[in-house]
Amino acid sequence: TPDASIVVVRGDEAPAPESPDAPSTLRIGRVRAWLDNQGGTALMIGSTGTFGQIDRLRHRARLEVRHRGGDAAAMDLQPMLTIAAAILLGRIGRILLHAGAVVAEDGRAWLVVGDARSGKSTTCISLAASGWALLSDDQVVLQVSQVGDLSVEGWLRPLHLDEGWGNRVPTGTRKTVATDAFGLRAERGPIELAGTLHTAVVPEQPTRAVDMSAGAAFVGLVRQSPWLLADRPIAPAIVEQLSSMARLPRFALSLGRDTFGEPGALRDALLRALERHGTE
Repeated sequence: TPDASIVVVRGDEAPAPESPDAPSTLRIGRVRAWLDNQGGTALMIGSTGTFGQIDRLRHRARLEVRHRGGDAAAMDLQPMLTIAAAILLGRIGRILLHAGAVVAEDGRAWLVVGDARSGKSTTCISLAASGWALLSDDQVVLQVSQVGDLSVEGWLRPLHLDEGWGNRVPTGTRKTVATDAFGLRAERGPIELAGTLHTAVVPEQPTRAVDMSAGAAFVGLVRQSPWLLADRPIAPAIVEQLSSMARLPRFALSLGRDTFGEPGALRDALLRALERHGTE
């Protein structure tokens, strides 16, 4: 028996539930979600009549996709799956994060955290091309063992990469690339977590990684996963786990043009930061 389950069905006959009068608890894209923090249920409604219901006590979710909605209905399904997975994972003691992750040569994983177009995917692919392993460039699941160890598992998908990475000339346009396009070594995990890298693109400056505070790291983790604290009964446990994560080694990684498409240069910049961190 699985710890949690999500069932997706197709249907056009039954009417979608009406939107509650209260403001939604959270919103991703065109999908809104309302969490009943007393009854343990949740309702999601998309723009095409596609909707979903989550039973947080039984760890189950059911999503109904409107076939007549076409591509728009498919666009509603992705955020619904994300919300349902995030809520159910929280209920079984795990955390879904909007982040990338790579595995360094010592066998430990680093989270890559940042806003959209902050260089997360480029960082993950560059480090994987330099000899590290790729867990994911977009979504990961974290868990804490009974003895307090943190580990990360990757949910790999086609990569979203800036065009021009291969010839080291950024074009500012994004493209979707198959995970095997660059011959990268991929792993799934779970793998012990070493720390976090918080990315930002600063093209006019040289790439560098500097220590950041635990508070700033915590804010960055919450910012990238708005669903983390939506389920109020389990929010204190989530906060405790995120606080533990933020106390691990953490670096603000400013990405300049000098390391775009230069995997070895980016890896070396990180290794220098790790060496400085270890000697301070």
